[in-house]
Amino acid sequence: MNMQQMVQAMQKTQREFNKEYAKLEAKEFTGNANGVVEVKVMGDLTLKAVNVLDNSLLSADNKEELEDMIVLAFQKCKEQIQKESDAISKKFQQGAGGMMF
Repeated sequence: MNMQQMVQAMQKTQREFNKEYAKLEAKEFTGNANGVVEVKVMGDLTLKAVNVLDNSLLSADNKEELEDMIVLAFQKCKEQIQKESDAISKKFQQGAGGMMF
């Protein structure tokens, strides 16, 4: 394989990687914290929605617990997104013989 073919192959792989990653960024993830709070987060980490499933958390006495549950639900989404992101990276690293662009 000559240098021009190698460059073209790498560019093709880069385009495919970007396409896969764009799909991830457009995907919606849902995180639930102990059944009391649910958040929806896009793959680019944009927070799309917060849904309080347990109205008892809406009292002033439960403010800190509600905040903690929102953070926990968001963290769960981040973990899902990171897992899929890692899978995409691994897929392309294996396809490129361990080389990443």
